[in-house]
Amino acid sequence: MEAYLVVLIAIAGIAHSNEHNLRCPQNGTEMPGFNDSIRLQFLAMHNGYRSKLALGHISITEESESDDDDDFGFLPDFAPRASKMRYLEYDCEAEKSAYMSARNCSDSSSPPEGYDENKYIFENSNNISEAALKAMISWAKEAFNLNKTKEGEGVLYRSNHDISNFANLAWDAREKFGCAVVNCPLGEIDDETNHDGETYATTIHVVCHYPKINKTEGQPIYKVGTPCDDCSEYTKKADNTTSADPVCIPDDGVCFIGSKADYDSKEFYRFREL
Repeated sequence: MEAYLVVLIAIAGIAHSNEHNLRCPQNGTEMPGFNDSIRLQFLAMHNGYRSKLALGHISITEESESDDDDDFGFLPDFAPRASKMRYLEYDCEAEKSAYMSARNCSDSSSPPEGYDENKYIFENSNNISEAALKAMISWAKEAFNLNKTKEGEGVLYRSNHDISNFANLAWDAREKFGCAVVNCPLGEIDDETNHDGETYATTIHVVCHYPKINKTEGQPIYKVGTPCDDCSEYTKKADNTTSADPVCIPDDGVCFIGSKADYDSKEFYRFREL
């Protein structure tokens, strides 16, 4: 389906203006309204989730109605902590690729060569902010499927465990990503979706692209261990020395390749919903 409408969006209540498009100015004409406030919110959500995962605060057991009757209450299991969860940077080329995919308004996921893709479709709402947050939560909740793994074997990629979106979010060595949000009509354009020449969109497509990682069965999604312990692996040279010490604050648990001053300006969305 080629019909589409890119809309102005505000994610998680952050206001924005078209005057602020300094991060990806080359994408500004193709994605009117998609500006730096939106990009920064996606960045805060991705790294906030990775931080929470690295610290061992992501539940892998879903509460059921029967848990309410348990005398001891709901006692969840948690994904193991990560020792080298890298801080992600926002990438303009990945954003453009995500936009080109989202604008197709297709129900299926078909990323181009060179990218992994997460897609979420939210129907019957024009609340883009809610859709973007729900997309992240939907992808993150695939962590519930990690309880299919054997105890002590780590967090391994299994294509039959329905964790592909989680894996894209959680792969520790990822460096960057980009996202797009597009408003699409539900079904073919007809008299009910087109009034006086104006199309009324009824589905929202949230797409994020991540430079492709070749996943193999049984490969660790992330290295299990004490947060920050293995960040130096990202800056090792051929002679096994390190070019710099990555910044890693134990309270955040993510490896940042850069200066402490740059790190201090970063924001994390803490996902109280998870």
